[in-house]
Amino acid sequence: MADRAQYLECSGHSHQINGSYLQVPINCSANCLCHTYINNTPSAAACRKERLCCSFRTGGSQNAYIIRVHANGCMGYQSYVNLDPGLPFAKWPAPGLELMWATPQEPPCKTKLDCRDLPFSKCSPDPSNAGQKRCLCKKGRYWDPASGYCQKCRRGTGCKYHKNHTPVIGSSVGVLVLLALTGFLVYRQRKYMKETARKTLIREREEILNANPSGKSAKIFSGKEIKKATSDFSRENVLGSGGFGEVFKGILDDGTAIAVKRAKPGNSKGTAQVLNEVRILCQVNHRSLVRLLGCCVELEQPLLIYEYVANGTLFDHLHRSDMRKRSPLSWLRRLLIAHQTADGLAYLHSSAVPPIYHRDVKTSNILLDENLDAKVSDFGLSRLVELSEQDCTHIHTSAQGTLGYLDPEYYLNLQLTDRSDVYSFGVVLLELLTSMKAIDFNREEENVNLVVYMKRIFNEERFMTVIDPMLKEGASQVELETMKAIGDLAAACLDERRQNRPSMKEVADEIECVISIITGDDPKT
Repeated sequence: MADRAQYLECSGHSHQINGSYLQVPINCSANCLCHTYINNTPSAAACRKERLCCSFRTGGSQNAYIIRVHANGCMGYQSYVNLDPGLPFAKWPAPGLELMWATPQEPPCKTKLDCRDLPFSKCSPDPSNAGQKRCLCKKGRYWDPASGYCQKCRRGTGCKYHKNHTPVIGSSVGVLVLLALTGFLVYRQRKYMKETARKTLIREREEILNANPSGKSAKIFSGKEIKKATSDFSRENVLGSGGFGEVFKGILDDGTAIAVKRAKPGNSKGTAQVLNEVRILCQVNHRSLVRLLGCCVELEQPLLIYEYVANGTLFDHLHRSDMRKRSPLSWLRRLLIAHQTADGLAYLHSSAVPPIYHRDVKTSNILLDENLDAKVSDFGLSRLVELSEQDCTHIHTSAQGTLGYLDPEYYLNLQLTDRSDVYSFGVVLLELLTSMKAIDFNREEENVNLVVYMKRIFNEERFMTVIDPMLKEGASQVELETMKAIGDLAAACLDERRQNRPSMKEVADEIECVISIITGDDPKT
């Protein structure tokens, strides 16, 4: 895990007295990040007058750092994933938690036909489980759980190599000459191997990117071109960061504004997500999906280049006070954003060939352009539904997504369906209605998770009391009724049993009908 959390100690006692236990490097100085957080966050204003405000960073192994906070010891705390302390507060990522999942094993099989979707593998007995067969990688390849692919063996991957031992022959007279010649040859050999490995890596990446069922391939940009566009990845051009890596703004020579996604160095999982996103975006073309311009595979980390969307994320507009004051979203605009997002997801589920499940639908992955129209982004976790899987009711896969948006049935059973995206979209609808975050540790303990909180509100028939006051102010009776209708739709999307949830197409049609009630226009037939 790589989280940085803000720990706000707001009592007048020491950590030992009040029952808090910290096994982490903790910073309670006047210039720690905690003060930056509370000074820029209106909801944390109460902590400014307290004596202690501390920050700490987790990391390392699964249990390397531990925090236990007792009820009377801490006024509030917040968590960020991969927070760069050098960034100004306005460019901090959305608060969140990063969970560690068990890495997936090779796919199970019964016959060799079951392994045809995993190149360079064959159906063989599982050495760790007698009686079980799996698609094991052939000699010279190794299983990479991050990409779900049999990668070619290179040094450092755990594959066995046979070293060539050159006998040393010489005499005392020729030792120095022999050493010098050997050193030169070793240098030349290492340089050659490094360059060969780089070219092989580029070629393998291009093969992965071009292995699309539709036959479409991405435009390839040069590393020199992208470095120039981003001022060599200047920190001033950082648009945001997350678990995968960072996004930079750039300007091409023809004046085109671009956004460049780069996995963090050494992050093989982030690299796999970038390559997967290129494959996904090559399959799709829809006005509500972010448009891929191309990619760059010749640098150490592959780069994804897509259109620059000027107005930030839906998360920013709903949850950052400066954005809410500068450009508040009306109820009609929120409905239009919801419909555009639902329409884009319905296209992925029903019209894309093969179908695509997004797996990470959330407000920070919905971008708004200059007209505040929505574009769904970040397909790094998305899953193509292969032809052999289209007749199945679900796909077995490791659980991936974001805390607060993750379908509980997918999380528990590892069964991915299009209804998993529907559940996540239901959380987005709740955020549009209430302007509350999906996960917020500043709320009371039982209300931290927005879905859990709202289900209790629904049961108590107090839904209108939690609607964003900005929406209720000056709203007509018709608009208030449509808010109730969208609340009912959100509840249907969040049904614990996936078979009871509507499809994404049904959700989009319902929202379009609600919009027509407000505007007086007939919905499309």
